[in-house]
Amino acid sequence: MNRSARVALSVLISVVLLWFALRDVEWDAAIAAMRSADYIWVLLMLPLTVWTLYIRAQRWRVFLGGVGSAPMRTLVSSTNIGFMANMVLPLRVGEVIRPVLLSRKEGMPLSGVLGSCLLERIFDMFCILLLFGIAASWVEVSEQVQQWGYALLSVALTVGAALALLRFQESLALRIAAGVCGILPERAGAPLYRFVEGFVRALAMLDSPAAFARAFGWTFFLWTVIGSMYVLGFWAFHLDVPAVKGGLVLTALIAIAVSVPSAPGFIGSYQLGCVLALGLFAIDESTALAYSLVLHMTQFVSVIGAGLYSLWREGMSFRDVEAREVEGEQAIAAARDGELPDAGGRGLPH
Repeated sequence: MNRSARVALSVLISVVLLWFALRDVEWDAAIAAMRSADYIWVLLMLPLTVWTLYIRAQRWRVFLGGVGSAPMRTLVSSTNIGFMANMVLPLRVGEVIRPVLLSRKEGMPLSGVLGSCLLERIFDMFCILLLFGIAASWVEVSEQVQQWGYALLSVALTVGAALALLRFQESLALRIAAGVCGILPERAGAPLYRFVEGFVRALAMLDSPAAFARAFGWTFFLWTVIGSMYVLGFWAFHLDVPAVKGGLVLTALIAIAVSVPSAPGFIGSYQLGCVLALGLFAIDESTALAYSLVLHMTQFVSVIGAGLYSLWREGMSFRDVEAREVEGEQAIAAARDGELPDAGGRGLPH
């Protein structure tokens, strides 16, 4: 599927998700909810959102341990610009732009930097699945949803155990992978084994049990801070939602919702995630939509502001950002023809 078709599909998905979020909304009630909100709490979300970007940069340093050392200024700038690109450009190209910016600025192997970003997403997936499983088993929902929650909790724990096995029992993990892939047709088994083999090398960036623990620690800390922003939103809109339980539920459901391909800025998916999550606490759709619009705009303004600041500080323009996108896409295309990028630069050209 070419780029234009992928962009069109992502926009269509956003439109569908937004329709589901808006279909039962009474706009007078939504506007009234926004007017009655306490915006002191909303203002506090601005620096908190920027702080989450800084936390991401600090966590990234851990994942880059086997690749090289980068100063926090470069890590922060690359993170800010990458997440800004996700807000304004299609297809989440910020996930491509961010590693390319760091690689070019610090002369680090692009293969290794791309591998570190892959690890981030894997650890995020583990954390989100774990949070969703806990939320579904804690909140009063249908038995079917609770069963999904228990299943996802089991998946999360399995993912965590698999990561530990891959990192600290590499030979055993590769033997298991070879055995599984060996019973598959060559066309499927060989690429799958190359993926597992490359991912094992990528995990080697976490060069010690302490680094492995720090990666999990930073990941949980990041999502805890993100959850606290949703709690500030409860207070801003005077919602009768338990802080800990509600923050956990919104963090999990919104993260899952925005993982769906969508238009720039997660339009539609973010709103639907808020409406579904708040509906579990008997918050009506109109108030939930108002909540989502205010929080979404707050995060949008914060991320864009941080990105523009980093662009100015690095002396870059949007044209430079788009050039980094092309470079990253070419690197990823090369990876598809070979192996998953490793920490030593063997998987992708620099």
